[in-house]
Amino acid sequence: MARYIGLHTLPGFTREALAAATPMLGTTKGATFMRAYSGFRDGKVVCEFDAASKDAVAQAYKELGFPYDEIVEVEAICDAGEQGVSTRYT
Repeated sequence: MARYIGLHTLPGFTREALAAATPMLGTTKGATFMRAYSGFRDGKVVCEFDAASKDAVAQAYKELGFPYDEIVEVEAICDAGEQGVSTRYT
């Protein structure tokens, strides 16, 4: 499995819309939802998935009826952990 992020521009996206979508995020086949970051004022959302391919994430979005701008495979993750900031390559 690889990690992917979905980039979304959703003008007018609200807390209520997020609350309505949240239960469906765990129901996708072939792509496992990990987390989402939402900026309501800017209408931007970044979603993180584990999946076998970019196509699997695209299919999950199709099942959800959720539009996206782009799906990107993650190649490196920089994280702040107990040992300080580090980078790991996927």
